[in-house]
Amino acid sequence: MAPVNNPLTGAIDVLGEPEAVSEDLDPAHRERHRRRAVVEGRVVEVTIAPVTQQPQFRALLKVPRPDSAVPCALELLWNGQHTVPGVSAGTRLRCLGVICFPDGIPTMHNPRYEIITPKKAAR
Repeated sequence: MAPVNNPLTGAIDVLGEPEAVSEDLDPAHRERHRRRAVVEGRVVEVTIAPVTQQPQFRALLKVPRPDSAVPCALELLWNGQHTVPGVSAGTRLRCLGVICFPDGIPTMHNPRYEIITPKKAAR
């Protein structure tokens, strides 16, 4: 299924892609084929490659699981980037990409993302 985006803002339409389920992020179930999915969580750590290596920006996203109090960890990896605008520790993100398991770690390479801001209470 092709992603459906809001034509005015370019935002990811979560109805256009399936939400990731716990098994999609579990290395024990990695025999599943890679698939595109939408995940939502909070960035808890960012890592920037040293100057002597190829540019690479990593972020660790904690994705809450409805069936457990322990969140899943998903690594977001942007190749060729020293920084990714708006992505820092504490930021809530919704990401769209292919989940794969290099070295047994659930990873999304170069995901599309949008920053989720807290909703303000109605006055």
